[in-house]
Amino acid sequence: MSALHIALVGPCAPPAGGMANQTAQLAQLLAASGATVELVRSNAPVRPAWLGSMRGLRAMCRLLPYLRALWRAAGRAEIVHVMANSGWSWHLHAAPAIWIGRLRGKAVLLHYHGGEAAPFLARQGKLVTITLARAHAIVVPSAFLARLFGEYGLSALILPNVVDLERFAPGPPVSRDHPLILVCRHLEPVYDHATALRAFSLVRHAVPHARMTIAGEGAELPRLRQLAAALGVAHAVTFAGALDQEGMTRLYRAADAMLNPSLADNLPVSILEALASGVPVVSTNVGGIPCLLEHGTTGLLVAPGDAGAMARQLVAVLHDTEGAQRLRAAGIALASAYTWQYVGPRLLAQYRRLSRLPHPGWYTRLVARPLFLLQQRLKGHAGAALLHELEVSQWLSPAALAQLRLERLRQLLAHAARHVPYYRGLFARLDFDPAKVHDLRDLRCLPILRKADISAQRDAFRSAVAGPLQRCNTGGSSGEPLIFYLGKARVSHDVAAKWRATRWWGVDIGDPEVVVWGSPIELGAQDRWRAWRDRVLRSTLLPAFQMSDVKLDGYLRRLRQLRPSMVFGYPSALSRLARHALAQRVPLDALGTKVVFVTAERLYEEQRKLLATAFGCPVANGYGGRDAGFIAHECPEGGMHLSAEDIIVEIVGQDGQPVPDGTPGAIVVTHLASADFPFIRYATGDVGAISTAPCPCGRGLPLLHSLEGRSTDFVVAHDGTVMHGLALIYILRDIAQVRAFKIVQESLLLTRVLLVCVPPLADDARQRIAAQFKARLGADVAIDIAEVPEIAAEASGKYRYVISKIAPPP
Repeated sequence: MSALHIALVGPCAPPAGGMANQTAQLAQLLAASGATVELVRSNAPVRPAWLGSMRGLRAMCRLLPYLRALWRAAGRAEIVHVMANSGWSWHLHAAPAIWIGRLRGKAVLLHYHGGEAAPFLARQGKLVTITLARAHAIVVPSAFLARLFGEYGLSALILPNVVDLERFAPGPPVSRDHPLILVCRHLEPVYDHATALRAFSLVRHAVPHARMTIAGEGAELPRLRQLAAALGVAHAVTFAGALDQEGMTRLYRAADAMLNPSLADNLPVSILEALASGVPVVSTNVGGIPCLLEHGTTGLLVAPGDAGAMARQLVAVLHDTEGAQRLRAAGIALASAYTWQYVGPRLLAQYRRLSRLPHPGWYTRLVARPLFLLQQRLKGHAGAALLHELEVSQWLSPAALAQLRLERLRQLLAHAARHVPYYRGLFARLDFDPAKVHDLRDLRCLPILRKADISAQRDAFRSAVAGPLQRCNTGGSSGEPLIFYLGKARVSHDVAAKWRATRWWGVDIGDPEVVVWGSPIELGAQDRWRAWRDRVLRSTLLPAFQMSDVKLDGYLRRLRQLRPSMVFGYPSALSRLARHALAQRVPLDALGTKVVFVTAERLYEEQRKLLATAFGCPVANGYGGRDAGFIAHECPEGGMHLSAEDIIVEIVGQDGQPVPDGTPGAIVVTHLASADFPFIRYATGDVGAISTAPCPCGRGLPLLHSLEGRSTDFVVAHDGTVMHGLALIYILRDIAQVRAFKIVQESLLLTRVLLVCVPPLADDARQRIAAQFKARLGADVAIDIAEVPEIAAEASGKYRYVISKIAPPP
């Protein structure tokens, strides 16, 4: 964060208020985090002072100095962070900040507050959303606003308001004869102080000595004073005006209850401050309030405008000591989730994401937009449109994402039941009705699909209404090759998933890319059309199966010539290339490469370190295969995000039943875009675990907690103990002479070890290797060690370290 320069645009006190306080607090917290913060005040004082009392004239006098300050600050900053509200404040302050940020070529984060967003967007949605869509990121304090923005096709990340627990904390318990009810909102009609006063007059019948303090200022003050007098409670009501945070701290600690009577609201900071101060809250159930408070647990909720209900709940708080204490304890616990310790990492992750946004040149923009769209249309694919959809859906809440997946699953199952012979027969035998699927867990009614099932009835998996299909096969590195077919929909979804993930790292379609990939069969399919396409897309393919020293020297020359933004390929092949570069002292860390993206094999930590050192950039892991599709990709915050819009992932144990989150098991996938040749509950042969923890990046996509590797990456000891191949890899990795190796477990009684060594191993070193292997696999296991000049790649172009020919556990 030390190098990040942020232009923070928003109101500041005076006058004090929720958004003004949040702006000031945010500026302090960001500065303490190491960022350079330039505050652009949207409500600067007007001179001469008499102009400040004239609202329209005051706004116009502020506008030109504000725009000038905004233009200058945006020019100096990397990110423009805009605090926004509804109404004229949007048009005069937020909208200009977004457009100026974009004109200055800066990343723009819109931080939208305000419970009146719904009527505002209903009135002016067409105009407002044009500007909203220009922000690179939208954050809102509550699920209420996130859902509202979603209705307008806009994706918003929930970033709660921050409460300072050091400032707002419970005071010592005090027994008071004159209990105090607190209202903390500006004196504006939307906050309905009139109903609060009527409720207070009713409270006084049950609690005659009760008092009320209203903190805030506004044009409603004369009317509210008159109402208090008419109700006969003027002597018990104090209009405290606008208070600074010290004054509010004292007021919270003196209060016995807080009343929030709003007619529209979002996530009021005043409620968070009251909760943190141990003050029970009675609030209307409008806007985002039900997303914050649970009635009867963390607060008491009533309908807006219902003075009688407000009075009854306030009296309950004042009379029921034990109930009030439960509310206080629950409120204090809830407020702890709204601290900078929780919110800060999520905001800083957004800043990091925005700082990595692609700043493409004209050629990349040309390729990523019109040319990519044209290429997809010529092929009959929908990758361009799907990419846009995925970039929106990645920010959906887990609940919204689950609903999207459920709808797509039901469509896939219904299609399979009508048009795919295998599933039509299977569903009939099981009496399985896709129309009765109401939960993703209903998939468990179907058996797990294995490669042998597809191989035995391949034609029965083809949809009767499928369009042209592409014949594919897995490399057979697991010992069981598979022939299957892909339709255009599935290919389109895979293309979109890949490019969404690369954009996370600042790499777009058309940026120079080097791909180290492919078997001789794949490379033989590179016809003139594909060659022309790759030249236009600036994608260069280097064969992964041809990696002699002479070839590697040529690859290094190509890398230095092309200066790719991304290097993509097998981790084993890229590691081989990186080791050669380091051995030849050919620097690759000044090429401008933004990310090394690896996939199709397990990525070992030593490989990650090697590649990061050699290329001088982060290493991103991708998980998937030709059969299962792109299952998960790593984001810059370290989360391994599932492509959840397209793929349902289940983790099952040896009995085929689901295992708890965080527990490793067999990975079973259902690809929702595979209707032409359905993969439903397909056993990938891989082992991993699921996590429900959120990623700091804020995406709603679930995470793989761990990816252990293929089941054939595991070896079985003579006594039946199953262990990961790393147990054997570690033995060889630390031997200086070993330049390359391969371990093949032929049977429970024989394991072969192929080594490339310089210089050759001495007999005692061989004996030590054999002894350590026997210690893990069993004393009766024969260890056959052979030194070879080179270890060839698999037919797929991959370099596999461990292969077990023993059937893995189910």
